[in-house]
Amino acid sequence: MRNLLKYLFSAVMLTWSCFTLVPSAHAGTIILEGSDAIGFHCTLAAEPGACVYRDQVWSAIGGSSPLPIAVIGDVPGIGSGTHPVVDFSSVAAAGSLSSYVALYFTAGGGCCAENDGLITAPGAAAAVSTYLASGGTVMIENYTGGSAWDFAVGAGGNGNANVAGVNGSLAGSTCTDGETVSATGLANGFTQPPAIGCWTHQAYNQAFFGPLGFGLSFFDADPTYATDNPGLGPFSSLLSSGLTVTGSTPTPEPASLALLGAGLVGLRLLRNRKRG
Repeated sequence: MRNLLKYLFSAVMLTWSCFTLVPSAHAGTIILEGSDAIGFHCTLAAEPGACVYRDQVWSAIGGSSPLPIAVIGDVPGIGSGTHPVVDFSSVAAAGSLSSYVALYFTAGGGCCAENDGLITAPGAAAAVSTYLASGGTVMIENYTGGSAWDFAVGAGGNGNANVAGVNGSLAGSTCTDGETVSATGLANGFTQPPAIGCWTHQAYNQAFFGPLGFGLSFFDADPTYATDNPGLGPFSSLLSSGLTVTGSTPTPEPASLALLGAGLVGLRLLRNRKRG
């Protein structure tokens, strides 16, 4: 009986956390993107499937706001079929960041690696910090856990040690189409992307990033990342600290609600046993 109660306690805590411990929507939201589908596969390789994903991103972080999204990086010509975007080579070139509904930082050269130089430029980190503090959304393409972004992510120099894939310290494929859109991803406007060879370049250890506030996985990473890194994970390839401006948390499934109810009953029994 005691073991059953312990199981129910663990289950209810896990279920409860899934339903309640979700970061507040659009309050300094940061999205870690382990893909270059926008900067490379859509913009440079002109792959239609990647451009569908691009527009889902713009809709998710732009919503119905009349303000454009500032796309910052060294990949000119990143377009949109939905929300208006404006391309800039640097944070400084974008001017007042309050003029944008969201900021999107492209990978260096459009492919594979994060461009830390965009945020280490004079004044860039301070401007982005102020933007986040005001409730803005920042999305980082091919985030590799570099310390340049620690002011926003809060990784304390340990981000790269918890990133698998391209330029990450953990083991795992540097190129895979094995990611899966999650229920939370679907609720935030994403669909399963087609194989573009490949969508995922990085995967993020949620056991590390979760306590930092990154509690929402929009795309669960290829399961091989967990296999290649025993004891770590789960891994995400699109990990967010908050909901998108158009998104929501998925409705709990009946089975999950039943588990929650059983757990609450178990907790009550345990409390009564202690009182007796």
